[in-house]
Amino acid sequence: MSNNLRVGFIGSGWAERVQIPAFKQGGLYAQAISSGRVENAERAAAQHAIPEVYADWRDLVASDSVDIVSITTPPHLHVEMAVAALQAGKHVICEKPTALNAAEAETMLAAAQAAPNQLAIIDHELRFTPQRQALHRLFRENHVGRALWVELTWRFPSRLNPDLPWNWWSDAEKGGGTLGATGSHLLDLSRWLFGRIDLLSAQLKTGHAYRTDPNTGTERLVTADDHAHIALKFSNGMDGVITASAISPGAPGMTITLYGTDGALRLDEADRLWGMKANAFAAGTWSEIEVDDPVRDGGNPPGGNSFARGSVYLAQAIAQTLSNGEHWIPEAASFFDGLKAQQMLDAARRSHTERIWVRI
Repeated sequence: MSNNLRVGFIGSGWAERVQIPAFKQGGLYAQAISSGRVENAERAAAQHAIPEVYADWRDLVASDSVDIVSITTPPHLHVEMAVAALQAGKHVICEKPTALNAAEAETMLAAAQAAPNQLAIIDHELRFTPQRQALHRLFRENHVGRALWVELTWRFPSRLNPDLPWNWWSDAEKGGGTLGATGSHLLDLSRWLFGRIDLLSAQLKTGHAYRTDPNTGTERLVTADDHAHIALKFSNGMDGVITASAISPGAPGMTITLYGTDGALRLDEADRLWGMKANAFAAGTWSEIEVDDPVRDGGNPPGGNSFARGSVYLAQAIAQTLSNGEHWIPEAASFFDGLKAQQMLDAARRSHTERIWVRI
């Protein structure tokens, strides 16, 4: 392995916009890129000075000049790509949701277990933001006393637009929808921050039933969801509720609010962490909890976005871990964590269809 850990990116959308610049800032080297459309890979390579472009992702995976493969493609492609990359001896970072279903996630986990000296993680980069790290620590220090319930929300308005074209996001068979795209993050954060989830109940909704396929000009049925509302029951007695919605008017934003017998903690839309003690509840007095965030405070792009900042910190952890000859990052979402998240996504879809609580 070279001194510079070289990343090959499969997919040009998320990688081009966020991951490549964030990983560079975090100390990784962008070596290669492949895309379903080679012109997209060539554009990203020119923009980010990436030396190698591959028309076929399999050639990227086989390249001796790539140490780490980052998979940023639609979910229905993850299992084949992740297994191939692991079998080729590469470290793997796979975008969420893990796969189309738990059976595929189990196949990915088996491939990771067969390669114990390779890093295999799901790209839940929000775990690495200093504010969520602080929330994680304060919960375990019983800052709110006995935790009672938690609310996680992520709302944005983009799918309200009826003119958005039909694409893989609209197609459940390709892993599209808000439940997988954003609900997977909130489910993973719920489990990582607050512990095992035993039961869930979910309601899903689609904002517009049909969208125009740009390739044919015809209307196509939207089979994926635009909104997910999920009730949770944790093994520690906590209750929880998740709202992941792409059909909510107004400014986009994500929040986490934890309530306990002695106080509350809140992460707001601007990624600021706030605390409230029980004797201040009547007055509603929140106090900001200062958190060191060198990427944000340094003002270097892409430091303004929580996903981009999390990606920088994730890249730093990967660079440090692999440079030290290690293959495990405790804070990262392993392929086992990816399987657990996928099981919850599958349970949410079953709950919606059968209108029942589902045991995880």
